[in-house]
Amino acid sequence: MVYPAACHTRFEHSLGVLRTATLMARQLRVGDDDLINLRSAALLHDIGHGPFSHVFEAPLKEINGPEATHEEITRRLIGGEEGIVSVLGERTDEVIALLSEDQNGVLHQIISGNIDADKMDYLRRDSYHAGVTYGNFDLERVLYTLRKTQNGSHEDLTIHEKGIDAVESFRLARFLMYAQVYYHHTNVVANGMLQRALSVAIRDKVVEAERMRTSDSSFLQYYLALDDARLLSQVLSKPESTAAGLVRRLERRDLLKRGYESDISQERDLHLRYQLGTKFTPDMAQEIETAVAAECGCDPDLIIAGVVKNENSLFKSASVLLEEEKFPILIETKNGEVQLIDSFSTLTYTGNPRTTFYLFCPEEHRQRVQACAGDVIASTIG
Repeated sequence: MVYPAACHTRFEHSLGVLRTATLMARQLRVGDDDLINLRSAALLHDIGHGPFSHVFEAPLKEINGPEATHEEITRRLIGGEEGIVSVLGERTDEVIALLSEDQNGVLHQIISGNIDADKMDYLRRDSYHAGVTYGNFDLERVLYTLRKTQNGSHEDLTIHEKGIDAVESFRLARFLMYAQVYYHHTNVVANGMLQRALSVAIRDKVVEAERMRTSDSSFLQYYLALDDARLLSQVLSKPESTAAGLVRRLERRDLLKRGYESDISQERDLHLRYQLGTKFTPDMAQEIETAVAAECGCDPDLIIAGVVKNENSLFKSASVLLEEEKFPILIETKNGEVQLIDSFSTLTYTGNPRTTFYLFCPEEHRQRVQACAGDVIASTIG
């Protein structure tokens, strides 16, 4: 809806991650057995995504709780899907372990780390297909300056000091792609409308929530059969429903409008900034939506509140990352020492992330939402 040429698929991306991970492994002289496991993990790392990718995770978590992520489903599929197990054989558990969130070491960092094959592929691929330059960086230079350092029994992925400018470009590319592409307001409202359509369809029993319970014995079979078209056909099976109406709006590009928008990062009311920027929850969103809808005489299902936080963890200072139990980027100096990137970078960010609060609504209610939203939000949050 924003970048019409961006019609590429997750399969292409998976092949790209496979290639990039292989190049990284060769640079680091990873052994043959580990390389096979790494390549398998790279190819399979995204198979747990449901229809409409990240958009689908919100309703899935509504049903199952926060542990229902595509990463967890990926690991379940690798260990439970007969076709995959028959190919991986005795390597199955090793590949699952490599993709585990509590795993560390160089192999895991190649797949999911600060400078990983996943990010390095999707940034350049999405940038190319969208027709923008924001995601471009010098991949070859990053690969050439990759290093592996040993700290006791622990290995870490590092970048040689001479690659610092290429890494800075990579970090900036990620920030700009989120700011200009992934968090483009049209993309945000389209995603919001689709998520609302799915949530309403589940609430109104148009879509079977029970079959989406990860604890159900037939969940994986149902999940694998569910693609974009099949899911939409379920939502549209009840044409008179609000969920079907939202999908039809998307199909004809009749998008909800920005009835209210606020840069929370610059909000003078510190209580409001704290509540919307730090404590915002789905329950709070629903409260605001219901109150605004009542004030404007609108269907609350057509009022969508959301917060977009462009928080690039790659720019966070090492101290902040360590507090969050995340690992900072490491730089190997010319004399062989390993230091935090903060010692070299002038781009380390210590402030608050760019945070925007949106209220989307139908065009016919836009003026009334604009007029009342600020007061309603303030009184709702208290």
